[in-house]
Amino acid sequence: MRGARYEVLPAAELARGVSLPAPVQGWDAISPLAKMDETRAITLDNLFPQPGYVEIRKGHRLHNALTPVVAPVESLMAYHALSTADDKLFAAAGTEIFDVTVTTSATIDSSVSGLANARFQHINFSTSGGNFLWIANGEDTPMFWDGAVWATASISGITPTDVVSMAAYSERIWMVLKDEISPAYLPTDSIQGTAEIFDLEGVFNKGGYLMAIGSWSRDGGQGPDDYIAFITSRGEVAIYSGDPEGNVDLAGVYEMGSPLGRRCLTKVGPDLAVVCVDGVLPLSRAINTDRAATLNATITALIQPVMNASARDWGANFGWQLTSYPRGTRAILNVPVTEGVEQVQYVMNTVTGAWCRFLGENANCWEIFQDRLFYGGNAGQVIEADCQGFDYDAPIEFNLEGAFNYCKNRGRLKDFTMCRSLLLTDGQAAVGLALNVDFSRNAAVNSLSFPSDPAALWDVAQWDAGVWPETSRIVTDWNAVEGQGFCASVRLQGTLQVGVGGSASAAAVFQVNGWDLLVVDGAFM
Repeated sequence: MRGARYEVLPAAELARGVSLPAPVQGWDAISPLAKMDETRAITLDNLFPQPGYVEIRKGHRLHNALTPVVAPVESLMAYHALSTADDKLFAAAGTEIFDVTVTTSATIDSSVSGLANARFQHINFSTSGGNFLWIANGEDTPMFWDGAVWATASISGITPTDVVSMAAYSERIWMVLKDEISPAYLPTDSIQGTAEIFDLEGVFNKGGYLMAIGSWSRDGGQGPDDYIAFITSRGEVAIYSGDPEGNVDLAGVYEMGSPLGRRCLTKVGPDLAVVCVDGVLPLSRAINTDRAATLNATITALIQPVMNASARDWGANFGWQLTSYPRGTRAILNVPVTEGVEQVQYVMNTVTGAWCRFLGENANCWEIFQDRLFYGGNAGQVIEADCQGFDYDAPIEFNLEGAFNYCKNRGRLKDFTMCRSLLLTDGQAAVGLALNVDFSRNAAVNSLSFPSDPAALWDVAQWDAGVWPETSRIVTDWNAVEGQGFCASVRLQGTLQVGVGGSASAAAVFQVNGWDLLVVDGAFM
């Protein structure tokens, strides 16, 4: 109609759906909360980031209890024989060494009892005479297992009880001597004999003593690109090539942070990973990077503030160790919070580089035995990890705080009303959900309920009428949440119980695939 006037009314405010991904890029302790990538997490405890989801860490079981010994198991040492049937796993605790290969009972070897300490470093070394497990602790004379018995190594030319660590290079055993800057080496193809000193006096300028030795290769195999690295307690690294009875050349002297403990070196492929106060550094990067720029070279870059604080607070404690676990696609950094009492692990997915933290596995030491993962407990236990769906001794408690997300509308105030977690589970986890807004991290966690399907019980239900239970299922139930702000972070926490009804045979599945939010934009502006 000509001359008519119309009034535009505000549109009804409708909730819109927003999908949030699972934090598959893992734990991020370095990014500002306002700029953290949406695929990372502020907290990721006991949840391991896989390429497409995060899953609860697998549980552990008791492999062996070293009764009547209740001292901490401070060394686990695997012997690799020609045949896997002859492989052995040994544990050192208190003043004894135990054979813990089988799960029935630990056997004390009386020939190596009365030890000064149980903190052994070890290598497997092959000669024309066979395969040997060679061990030393800096107080007892080095010993070796020859496949049948333990024996004491006969070493002259040095004080044998000073040998505290070792490495194999150029068909020799090289030895770190306690409180000395210069190492020693044995004859080629030998596990004992007359040792010679390799003089490093004048090579290092910052003092200290030799902490560890490792072999390193630039090409991934044996050949002219093989080197031996000597690392001091002050973080200086001298790299040599050649053989001491032929031509030996100094490739260079480099600086990094002070190493953490005698077990600071781990062979990762051809490279060496060094655990030091600057983080975990591949040696190949450390020698090509100024220490002031080390953060860019560390594999712990995303958790560097936590790593630095851990090194500062607990760096002097026994138990620092990096373990490569190929079957689980992970690298495990053991962090001794309270020596002999509490340890945590910073764990990296070696495929994606994503980090998380494991709690509840109080380990003094780790070892891979026949591709299985073991650790030494604080009260005389040898425990197999990553082997079942739950821990045998306590519930697994998990905690996830996702990155804060502006839900594709950074400058708009929002009302967050509903949330659903996209979970794959067998229903045995007690889970809580909360929504933190605008960088507050104290929202109350509400319990999620997983309704159980009617399932048949063995020997009770009627045949051909009862319904078999599902192994696992997708849970996508909507839950009410409260939150008003510009951005939100999903928090998921809960507990995985010890089996189903206490059964030690039950497995549990718990995977987080992401979340959906219902958001009302500008609902209360």
